[in-house]
Amino acid sequence: MRVLSVSATVAASLTSLFSYICRCTPGISTLVVFALIMFGHDSVCFLAFTVFCHVSVVAYTIRSCYGIYVTCKGLLTTADKYGMTTLLPRVASPLISPSRASSRPGRGDITIDDLSGSEVSSDTDEHEIESSVSSYDEPNGDSDTPIHAIFVPNYKENFDTLRETLGMLASHPMARSSYEVYLAMEAAEKDAELKASTLISEFSPLFRYMTYTVHPGDLPGEARGKSSNLAWATRTASRRYRSLLQTNVVFTAMDADTHLLPSYFQTITAHCVKEGTTDSYTMFVPPIVFDRNAHNIAPIVRCADMLWSAAGISMLYKSSQILIPTSVYSITLTLARQVDFWDAGPGAIGEDLHMYLKCFFRTRGNVKTVPVYSPASHSNVEHADMTPNMNIFKRWILSSQARFKQAKRHWWGMVDSGYGIRQTIALIAGRNDPVESFEYIPEDCLDQDEELSLDLPEKASAVYTTTSVSSSSPPPHQKMAKIPWKRVGILIHRLYEAHFLPVHYFVDVLACSFLPMLVTVPPTSMLATLLVYTNHLRKAAAIGVIVQMAMYERLHSIALRVRVRSIQTALSSPYSHISSESKSLSSATEIVRKSLRRVEISPRGRWINVLDYILFPIAGTVFGAVPAFTAQISQFWGTSFVYEVSSKPVRSQ
Repeated sequence: MRVLSVSATVAASLTSLFSYICRCTPGISTLVVFALIMFGHDSVCFLAFTVFCHVSVVAYTIRSCYGIYVTCKGLLTTADKYGMTTLLPRVASPLISPSRASSRPGRGDITIDDLSGSEVSSDTDEHEIESSVSSYDEPNGDSDTPIHAIFVPNYKENFDTLRETLGMLASHPMARSSYEVYLAMEAAEKDAELKASTLISEFSPLFRYMTYTVHPGDLPGEARGKSSNLAWATRTASRRYRSLLQTNVVFTAMDADTHLLPSYFQTITAHCVKEGTTDSYTMFVPPIVFDRNAHNIAPIVRCADMLWSAAGISMLYKSSQILIPTSVYSITLTLARQVDFWDAGPGAIGEDLHMYLKCFFRTRGNVKTVPVYSPASHSNVEHADMTPNMNIFKRWILSSQARFKQAKRHWWGMVDSGYGIRQTIALIAGRNDPVESFEYIPEDCLDQDEELSLDLPEKASAVYTTTSVSSSSPPPHQKMAKIPWKRVGILIHRLYEAHFLPVHYFVDVLACSFLPMLVTVPPTSMLATLLVYTNHLRKAAAIGVIVQMAMYERLHSIALRVRVRSIQTALSSPYSHISSESKSLSSATEIVRKSLRRVEISPRGRWINVLDYILFPIAGTVFGAVPAFTAQISQFWGTSFVYEVSSKPVRSQ
């Protein structure tokens, strides 16, 4: 017995050491790069690493440009399919007349109400505005039509931000028949239940079902953040769908400030109806676009978010082997249950990437990802201390500080690289590590047909049981499926591209730039030849990023115009969802109308854009390489991270 005890202790120590090494792999790799530059800059290893690093960056820019091109085409195709191009408006520059500016808040907000007269023109004058109600067919109640369970995790979010987000969802024609909205509140927020109850009283008549969950703040083993909030909310809400076909329920995770269009859910519905039960293990991913308050924040912040958006879009084409979501995505309930929902530990702080990796490995690489070409509108982060009448340069400084804090949180998500490495090794070994999770067992088991009473604070005293879920068991219809090793290899490269390359490339560029000044480089040496060619590759990469940003201009324009057109249709069409319900639900619909009229837009002016092209190297360094390197080094000491919610723009209603 003593021998067994010692063996178990050694095994546990080795497992812990292995996990630590995997977690610290990004930091270890960077230290190896430093050592290679200092002691082996003339070695074959350094030459090979430099070529690989530079070629990877050039390849990324090419793929990013292609992804943006495909996404632009997809947005137009989807808009045309759902009747959004009958009169697609051109949105003018944010520079407007002083007389109109004086009537608006000092922030310089541009809203839907401002789009009149010369600021909106038609792409074609010979067409009249036509009702698009025929394209907005509501589900007829057939079993093939999925229910959309929409989760809005939030913590200390501004009330008007949530109201605007819910107003956008409530304006969709499928809202009353298909949307079940869950406000995922946090117990740590004072008056969270009051806020949720107020929103439910305002918007519940416009949805099929609406309630809220309250995530306790003292659960063992959890880390504060979006993932733990979703873990609680989705597990709790899943009880509602016990008697339904799992393939007929789609879970959508979004941010509190995300604006989704009707075409997003219509595309998912059409896909589910077409594929039926044969397409159970699917993740749906839209492009994200920062098109709300970009004209109000520092250009360097705007530039950083453009690059962040382009990184996600670089994988958003149908032939892409790996498609990692950014902030917003949907998965079938079948897939959610197969992978045991969201994780809640410290390793899940990068919730979107972590959930994708979990789905990927739990299905042995066979998870299916479907791009949805409907823009998910986001706001750029703003500092909580920013005020409407503040000096513009001070606003820029504060927004830059807020974006840097957000960047540190984003880059802390590189713990997922360690998770991916562990799971890949386990996959090669023919098994996956069991993952501990919490299963929510309510004290009062409700029948399926009863409404869930999830809004009571005493529900936090429900019983928890720790279960060990092994991911070695693939989905039933995939038990004999081969592991797609090509996809696994591409995934590992994507992780390298996301968490290693920004620091490696920055360090390598500095080395290539300063080595000739510090050491003697013979003109005929391989190092001299390398320095010449890598200089050309850096120029190619810079040109690629400029082309990428130029293409993003068109993407931003299309996304904004489609969003504006969708809102205008909801507000003006006599056959729209809002108008048809206005007699019986006048109070709720009036709140929606007011929210829609106040929605911000952020067109990109030509002269303002020049500054973005100049600042992109600085933005990539300040919000990319620097916080990434900080996260790599910090993770040698632990995975604890103080999660702070990013401030969003606040407007007075």
